[in-house]
Amino acid sequence: MTAYTHARIRKEENVLEPFLSQTSNVAILLLAVIALTLILLLVIILQSVRINRMRKSINRLMTGTGGANLEEGLHRLLDQVDEVKKLQSDQQFTINRLSQRIAAQCGKVAIIRYNAFGDVGSDLSFSMAILDDAQNGVVITSIFGREESRVYAKPIEAGASTYHLSEEEQAAIKKAMTANPGL
Repeated sequence: MTAYTHARIRKEENVLEPFLSQTSNVAILLLAVIALTLILLLVIILQSVRINRMRKSINRLMTGTGGANLEEGLHRLLDQVDEVKKLQSDQQFTINRLSQRIAAQCGKVAIIRYNAFGDVGSDLSFSMAILDDAQNGVVITSIFGREESRVYAKPIEAGASTYHLSEEEQAAIKKAMTANPGL
């Protein structure tokens, strides 16, 4: 080593010597190093927790692939989604068809009882209207008398008939039109 190098090392030692000779400075430096070490340890622990969470997430994502790659698993899931969509479409078609059939069923029924003849007691005559949601159906009238009884049926389309309707038949049709089936 040259004399210049020795002089430089001695000069650097002289610079640090007063700093290190004071015990309070050494204590502060030691506390700073300990604090920095604790902070770094905390960072390492937090990173370890994050890595473990990531590892669990990846393991959960890869579960069920049977060792196959993730792409094959995703393709299988997409195929299953397509099957479910087709099944849902078929079910929606069936629901629509059943809704149309239910609307065409005669679910609105009303009956009006009355006394057709003054000499016969009780309300033994009646008019009954049976309609669907489009107000199509039939009105059936039974007129009861002491000597005879008669039954009439008249078709109803859109709430009206091509045949003459009595007041009782019209009242039964109107009552059936305002009926709420299923309530």
